[in-house]
Amino acid sequence: MMIAKNNFSQSNTSQTSHNARAIIINVDDLGLSGAVNDAVIGLAERGRIGASSYMAGGAITDGDIRKLAELNVDIGLHLDLTGVFPSALHGSLNSVIVASYLRRLNAKQVTEVIKQQLDGFEDRFGRAPIFIDGHQHIHQFPIIRQSLINELNTRYSDGSQNSISARITTPLVNDFKSWVIYALGGRAWRTLCKKNHIATNDQFGGVYGFDANVQQLAVLWENWLKNAPRTQYLAPALHTQLFAIESLGTYAQYGSTIPAIHSVPNALPNNLTPTLIMCHPAVPANNWQDEIKTAREREHEWLMSHQFEQLLQQYDVRLVRWSEY
Repeated sequence: MMIAKNNFSQSNTSQTSHNARAIIINVDDLGLSGAVNDAVIGLAERGRIGASSYMAGGAITDGDIRKLAELNVDIGLHLDLTGVFPSALHGSLNSVIVASYLRRLNAKQVTEVIKQQLDGFEDRFGRAPIFIDGHQHIHQFPIIRQSLINELNTRYSDGSQNSISARITTPLVNDFKSWVIYALGGRAWRTLCKKNHIATNDQFGGVYGFDANVQQLAVLWENWLKNAPRTQYLAPALHTQLFAIESLGTYAQYGSTIPAIHSVPNALPNNLTPTLIMCHPAVPANNWQDEIKTAREREHEWLMSHQFEQLLQQYDVRLVRWSEY
């Protein structure tokens, strides 16, 4: 196990908070395009993200999969009925919402699509997804959510795979769009996860209208970070590679690289439930298009910026992975 070396002085690390904000930064839509895949890898190399959710109808190279594994990026399934996965149930977000709430979705068909996407994920990555979420949050809609829980219980009940976590959408900040998303099945999905002993995030951020410039993104991210709850006995750190365990009660000291890595504890607190902030970056590229491509490129610019790194440090952020708790 490895970690990048660092040169922070003892005086700097001794002033570090031990009540950090535990946050998973997750890139949605892995597989949508090479530009999205490149953004995930680049951000992981800089220590800015530790998780990404893959669209089973998308594409990713063997080389990218190996690189993501080397960077210890947690990969989950981005369940999709409104994006790139072809199926008889594919439709617009509005049509899927209406069909699910009017109970017009056929549960057997929904289960079959879920099976196909889980099969596709396992075939491509050689393992089960570490976590589950949904493109446009469809995983929490009526019929879909129960079919998903049933299939997860059926498929992984023998313990042959690591337990799978799931995204919930409890709003981190009090804005209209976040509450609309949560109202579309968020409470019921959270209850189902708890009943079925599926680990989840605590609160959920990253919601906005995809119309922000880089300066506005800075304001949004500051609001999300400062509202994320703190965890006792947790030191801040940007995302790190795993490292050899030292003797109990000690902290490993690392100094200044890109990214900067603070003094980090050997283990996370047992009661940790991180905040999850989603994002949708893509590197600039002319060989593809989607309706939020410009927003994706702005997000990438912001997330790669030194200003973003400084904001993580300012708010005592500890970037964590699903697989770490």
